[in-house]
Amino acid sequence: MREFNIDEFFKEIDEKQQEVNERAYKLFRGNGRKTRVRPRDKDEQRCLDIICREKWMRAVEEGKVRYINDREMDYFVD
Repeated sequence: MREFNIDEFFKEIDEKQQEVNERAYKLFRGNGRKTRVRPRDKDEQRCLDIICREKWMRAVEEGKVRYINDREMDYFVD
């Protein structure tokens, strides 16, 4: 039977933890788009809100949005 010291065991885990995490991240992430790790700043969020609002208003004007009732609507995508 092999004997080991618990301190050495945890030290080995700490040394290999980063490598294991990187491998797991690559495995589960796949080849798709990289996920965002930092939060958006206020200016960026405001700009994205404006862009989204303008796209919505344009879709309403073009008739791509059909209101079914107060809480439901259809958005036609071409």
